[in-house]
Amino acid sequence: MGRVAGSRVARRWQPRAGLAVLLILAGCGGSTEPEPPAPLSRSSEHFEFESNTNRATEAEMDFGIQEAEAHWAAISALVGPERTPTAKITVLLDGDYRSDRTGAYVDEHGRIHVTRYREDLGGYFGPLAHEIAHAMRYTYWHTYNVGPWENFGYIEEGFAEYAAIIADPDKNGFPFYGYDPDVITGERLVRGEGIPQRVMRARHDLNTACEWQTYPLRASWFLYVEETYGRQAVLDIAFSTVETTDERIESVLGATLTEVDAAWEQWQRDRYAAIPNAAQIAAPYFAKFANEGICEEGEDW
Repeated sequence: MGRVAGSRVARRWQPRAGLAVLLILAGCGGSTEPEPPAPLSRSSEHFEFESNTNRATEAEMDFGIQEAEAHWAAISALVGPERTPTAKITVLLDGDYRSDRTGAYVDEHGRIHVTRYREDLGGYFGPLAHEIAHAMRYTYWHTYNVGPWENFGYIEEGFAEYAAIIADPDKNGFPFYGYDPDVITGERLVRGEGIPQRVMRARHDLNTACEWQTYPLRASWFLYVEETYGRQAVLDIAFSTVETTDERIESVLGATLTEVDAAWEQWQRDRYAAIPNAAQIAAPYFAKFANEGICEEGEDW
């Protein structure tokens, strides 16, 4: 800052005309300093979207909140009004994806964070339905303190991806990127890249390390349970009010998990086999993501 008017310097020094114009322009916004980001927000019946102009565009905010409401309607219809929260969900658009931070997730306050991937990897909103399914369960988590429960991680992630497939069957984000889930999950089994359901239930530490396998395989199991035992069975497992032990799940299904898992695998293989040219359809997907790590029995579990 210069001296206040009336000081000796202010009285004696007069800038040349050209310099005066530059100073005026600088004071009127002609500076080359970048403008600070302006906040962006959108509000709808069930969501509050928040970001800023460095992290999102107006168009992204508009599109995202419309997608969120569509996913909400589908997931609400799936779980029923008694399991649908009444409070709004906050969605934070955090900017471009970086490898040094988590992509999409729900934080400890129940807020959804999303990051912008490349458009062919789903952009901002490829994983949105999955994260909304998580966030809509926030009250359930805390009501029953389900975190320490047996099989909680398996059920939580499996149900969220199952719900995302129902809410957004053409989702262009992870793990299917617009491909038919039966094609991708079936091809995993045909290639010998399946992880047994019993292993995934016991080893939730494989969730991220083996994510190209765990996410499709668990969701497929829930789809099988819905088709075979009914949607209420899925909800009785996913929203159980008592600990989700193996015995609890078996009591809901009326069968042992060994029997259910074996029947699920045959069901998934049959669905894959019924799709004409399934291997050819899957080939570009597996070529595109060939560098993604695959977990193997004897090494990873």
